[in-house]
Amino acid sequence: MEIAIPRKHCNRLGASRAREDVQREVAKLLCEHRMDVSGHEPLNAAELYGVAMHRASLLELCYGRETRIDAGALDNHYLFRTTLAGRCELQSGKERVSLSAGSLSVSSPSRESRISTDMACRSLLLRIDRAALEIRLAEMLQSSLRRPLVFDLEVGRAHGGAAVFHSTLRYLCSLCEQIDASARDSLLGPELTQWLATLLLMQLPHSYSETLARGAKPPLPAHVKRAREYIDAHLGDTLSIATLAQAAGVSPRTLQNGFSQFLDVSPAEYIRERRIEAVHRTLKGDPERGVTDVLLEHGVHSPGHFAKAYARRYGYPPSATAKRGM
Repeated sequence: MEIAIPRKHCNRLGASRAREDVQREVAKLLCEHRMDVSGHEPLNAAELYGVAMHRASLLELCYGRETRIDAGALDNHYLFRTTLAGRCELQSGKERVSLSAGSLSVSSPSRESRISTDMACRSLLLRIDRAALEIRLAEMLQSSLRRPLVFDLEVGRAHGGAAVFHSTLRYLCSLCEQIDASARDSLLGPELTQWLATLLLMQLPHSYSETLARGAKPPLPAHVKRAREYIDAHLGDTLSIATLAQAAGVSPRTLQNGFSQFLDVSPAEYIRERRIEAVHRTLKGDPERGVTDVLLEHGVHSPGHFAKAYARRYGYPPSATAKRGM
């Protein structure tokens, strides 16, 4: 594939030849990992080019040696990878795929990720924050996410989204050739990341693809909007259906039907998901706070059931959030 990050961006491994130095530099831009390399010679052919964007980055990586990488479970980002040259084998959870030039793969959070490359393997990677994709998906669905967003590990070459993605990478590389320091924030800012998130969600197969394919939902009725706004403003309170119905100005049955028809959840399910998101956000922002205090602050009085629902969403319990840095 004739695609690459412009060489006006320097090789970040130019001064890093020892295995430990290469591993450390790659970890700064991708994620913490363990690396095993064949042979004992310095990695003189290793290359890493990177361009930072808002809540995302574009990276080109080549080790120049047979390499085995154990990245563990990606917690806070998705990694979209196209193989430019050579071959590699990628394992995510129980799935395993073999990739060659032109292949497209996606590593999703909360799944153990391992990759083995041959000496010619070169990859172009789009790293995008988990939150950026999940927030955009929730906006498109007009609803909180009730299960993890997981992309297909490999996207076949015949899939229409693969061609769109490769064209997008070419566009990004071209953009990186043209920008200078004064234009970086305007060209690589939040709008570009949101556009990328929308494109990835619409073009590549994932666990919500069928839901998105059914089309956008109609605008929310006023009483459902009022109930949602009340919930968001009173997550720490006891929220009964009677209280919500009174705040929305309708009967409890009308409110329940409105949530079911327009949000595909019950009011209780919506409250739980909003509390899960709020607790996650609080624990991530203030890791020194006690989990029990945060749960009580957000109206959680059954920590056992809540912890199970939280773990289904994020892959680990509330108590592990600060430790995992996510």
